[in-house]
Amino acid sequence: MNNPNITQQGSINPKSYSVSIISVNALKSKFITDMELAGLARLSRKRYLCAVEKLIKHCWCSPAELTEQQVSNYVLECHRQNPPVGTFKVMRFALRFFFQETLGRDWRLFKKK
Repeated sequence: MNNPNITQQGSINPKSYSVSIISVNALKSKFITDMELAGLARLSRKRYLCAVEKLIKHCWCSPAELTEQQVSNYVLECHRQNPPVGTFKVMRFALRFFFQETLGRDWRLFKKK
């Protein structure tokens, strides 16, 4: 099975599941703190957090486990759904902030072209 939180019988492995939840909650706290320290407005922080949570729900894993290619595919998939320009930009900026500032990833995906 690909998901380490699921056992062979298809039930959730409580030990690995709780570790994943803890790590995601720690990342969430760090992300919120990073946004506050960067001076983002409360509404912006809320929208950024929502964008990262959508990524987590889409991928079913901690975002720290994702590769640049997986995130790139997600962003492209979101773009192909033709969201409003502002909505797409907020999502992209949120992911860029999260991966660059919170996780310290220097990915080409988020570089200006």
